[in-house]
Amino acid sequence: MANPLDRLTVLKHALGEDRLMFRDCAMLERHQGRLATEHLRWVAAHSPFTAQRFLSAGLGLSRWRELPPVGKAEMMAGFDTLNTAGLHLTDVLDVARRAEDTRDFTPMLSTPRGPVTVGLSSGTSGNAGAFVVSRAERLQWAGVVLRHLLPNFPLGLLQKQRVAFLLRADGGLYRSVGSGRLDFHFLDLLRPLDELAAELTAYGPTLLIGPPSVLRALLDAGATAQPARVVSVAEVLEDDDREVLERGFGPVVQVYQATEGLLGLPCPHGHLHLNEAHVHFDFEAVGDVYLRPILTDLRRTTQPMIRHRLDDLLVLADGCSCGLASRRVLRVAGRQDDALELPGASGRVTVWPDFLRGAMNRVAGLREYRVEQTGPATLRLLLQPLTPEIQREACAGVRHALERSGGDVTQIQLTAEPLPAAPPGVKRRRVRRLWKGETP
Repeated sequence: MANPLDRLTVLKHALGEDRLMFRDCAMLERHQGRLATEHLRWVAAHSPFTAQRFLSAGLGLSRWRELPPVGKAEMMAGFDTLNTAGLHLTDVLDVARRAEDTRDFTPMLSTPRGPVTVGLSSGTSGNAGAFVVSRAERLQWAGVVLRHLLPNFPLGLLQKQRVAFLLRADGGLYRSVGSGRLDFHFLDLLRPLDELAAELTAYGPTLLIGPPSVLRALLDAGATAQPARVVSVAEVLEDDDREVLERGFGPVVQVYQATEGLLGLPCPHGHLHLNEAHVHFDFEAVGDVYLRPILTDLRRTTQPMIRHRLDDLLVLADGCSCGLASRRVLRVAGRQDDALELPGASGRVTVWPDFLRGAMNRVAGLREYRVEQTGPATLRLLLQPLTPEIQREACAGVRHALERSGGDVTQIQLTAEPLPAAPPGVKRRRVRRLWKGETP
């Protein structure tokens, strides 16, 4: 349980979120501009990596939106001079990996600026990442999450709230919020599924947080609960997952979070919006509707994220009935590495995972699947269950999706195999490009 001072700090941040839920785009932009001016001045003075980026680009801080972006690989390579707490990546990885192995997530790293929480991303995009968060950043994060996720805030705090979260790792962020009326219960994904289902049922959460694939598996294992809200995290939330979870547990909302920060939160109408009161987003167009985010976190100081390119692909909506100025995310369409590169009528074509997921979701009787590119012109379908009819429909659906995407199905070989059980704690990726070689 958090100490009283921490709880008051979290509550202050939560209550302060209301004035940051802008309904006017110009006001939101002015707010971002004020934050950026002060934040970049501080970061450039304390992060040699960031200062060198501006120097190499020949740009002053006021031209930060012109700064060439970097990705996770560059961030990890320059970690020691990027972070502002004097941390070394080897020490961070040692603590984080030891926590993953022992399942004890309480250890922190001491720094001149105070202890920091450390953790690992699951490497969904092919590049595992490390993150470090200070106490102040952790408390602010907790306040933002509390405001946007707790049903009927702030009146909901007057009632006993039981929050169950199923995650690969307990980074300690939730513990910042714990109190007599707000109880957090960590369910370790590495435990047997039947044990988790029984424990979840006995706990009776009012708020349930977890990856959609895990929550669906708990329903199949017999878990029963009626939370006021289900929060999907860590994976792309697909339409079929949402429907099953809403029937089994209750209303579902999403949180968009990564190593790079808290990027998206649900609005009062339950739709996912970018967290633009705290993070600035630019975008690169990829294809017709897909956008790759380039973010600048306007609050995070221990591990600055300045013009950082994500691997995610987003589809944005035109607006939202809630009236907020922050942009609405129609869907997170998957990771860039999950886009397949296959033969087309006149060269190679990119096949986006959305099309393949849509095809597989229409296969009657199919419970789970993966689509994997194993070679320059080969796809492997892993199906559960694998029956002749399901195999026939799945292959036909994939071929149609490939043709729709410009693929030449006469050159693409499909195979089908039973889907093996996923290792415990591994984030689901339904569409994967395992082949990384050059085209012949």
